[in-house]
Amino acid sequence: MTALIPISLALLLGQTPTATLPTEAEAASAVQAAQLEELRAQMELMRLQSSAQRQEDLSRVQTLEQQRVAQQAAVLQGEQSRQARLADLERGYQRVLALDQLLVAGQETIDATVIAAQQDLAAALASAEATGAGEPARLIQSAVTRLSTLTASVAQRNPDEARYQLLYASDELRAAWRMSLAGQPASFTP
Repeated sequence: MTALIPISLALLLGQTPTATLPTEAEAASAVQAAQLEELRAQMELMRLQSSAQRQEDLSRVQTLEQQRVAQQAAVLQGEQSRQARLADLERGYQRVLALDQLLVAGQETIDATVIAAQQDLAAALASAEATGAGEPARLIQSAVTRLSTLTASVAQRNPDEARYQLLYASDELRAAWRMSLAGQPASFTP
């Protein structure tokens, strides 16, 4: 209370009280406190940056994992499609051989076998087009077109023309089968 009296007297007399200067120990303590607060702020900033970097890294890893899984699924799908195309081509080729045997034997009722061959080859064609196998798709389409002329050739009593079409179709199917067989599945690195 005695400290208040000199201040209030000084104010009454119009004098301003003089500020007391801090001691060296107080100044050093204030500097250390400011430095400590600055270090705390820097540490908090580093913690936030580290947390943000971890989140970014985690997001990047998740994206890469999703891409790897999608690539693996695409490779598996492509291989399954290739295997199905090979099986369809084999069935279609066997039907072409059967058609040739029917023509050699003088059969005129080949419609059911032609339709079955076209269905097998249509499935192979769809698979080739879906996987971007351009040349096999072109060869299969040509063979299917040739098969569509067989019934008319047989109806016109021209089995030789029908057999030529079958010969060309079988050559195209063998070529498409070899290309599809050679198309090894794309590899991926897990």
